[in-house]
Amino acid sequence: MAAIALYKSVFAQFAFCLLTLAYIFRTIFQRIENTVHSLQVLERNATTNSLVPFSQDFRVHGFDIYWDNLDPTELTFMFVNHQRKGSAISIFKHRVGAGFIEHVKTVKSPLLFSPNDVVATSRSTFYATNDLRHKSGILRKIETLLGMPWGHIVYYGPEGIVSKARSGIAYPNGIARSPGGGLIYVAASSEPSVYAFKPTYDGALQLAGKATFRGFVPDNISVDAATGELLVSGFLNTLEMFRYNREVLFGTDARPASAIRRLIPSADARRRFAEESILIHSGDLLPSTTIAVVQRRNNVRRMVLGSVMADHIAICEYQQ
Repeated sequence: MAAIALYKSVFAQFAFCLLTLAYIFRTIFQRIENTVHSLQVLERNATTNSLVPFSQDFRVHGFDIYWDNLDPTELTFMFVNHQRKGSAISIFKHRVGAGFIEHVKTVKSPLLFSPNDVVATSRSTFYATNDLRHKSGILRKIETLLGMPWGHIVYYGPEGIVSKARSGIAYPNGIARSPGGGLIYVAASSEPSVYAFKPTYDGALQLAGKATFRGFVPDNISVDAATGELLVSGFLNTLEMFRYNREVLFGTDARPASAIRRLIPSADARRRFAEESILIHSGDLLPSTTIAVVQRRNNVRRMVLGSVMADHIAICEYQQ
């Protein structure tokens, strides 16, 4: 029991490490044609209507980018923003080619008390994961140690109201949507599993499927827009991952093993996903890998790997 508790306790500490790193950055980075471009974070001055530096706290965690065919040159950025006076979802717009993102609104609610990740469902609506029920104190530690299913997902709808969409999940972490928006995918790190939910008319989420893992702790999910397949990044040794995150700034020999699982949605209602491992590495490639995305450009397909605690990315050939 003690080993199980120790195994699960690293998630809160990992989230803290992630936030500590995220607090350092006040610009957003976009990789285009193998060049890193920084985007200024701006807002409109209410008096002059001119663009000025963003005046609110900007302490980012998970984020998502949304676009549609109505205007494919305008992107919507949504960020989990852990501000000093309470967490929020900050929404920005970006015109492709511009050197900045412009603040649109910041959504706050008592239900957004421990947000981890966000997925946009339109330019103004979203789902977000709350990984734990308790903000701080002994109850938060107990919840984490025991892997209690007290996390939940919230929905921000077109009426401007935040509501609970689904409860009873053990550490809901990364969240993503299917290409058509018909399914919402959530990684539950402390279970460990990935859920598929079907949104209802009022934003509530109905269970549509679930993939459960052994020896693999899922972190983030990306969806290949061309195929609808899920790439799930995660850890094979969470204790080594935590040691790496704790020691990396001062030098460490820790090499936390990571893996990427591909989940293929199935038409068979009894088996929502077909599953396969497409990458397993000992930690030398990219320690503590936290995200994997498919990049398609002309006839070239690549898988780009990222890590919250690394100073580089890794690029691999992607085969199907």
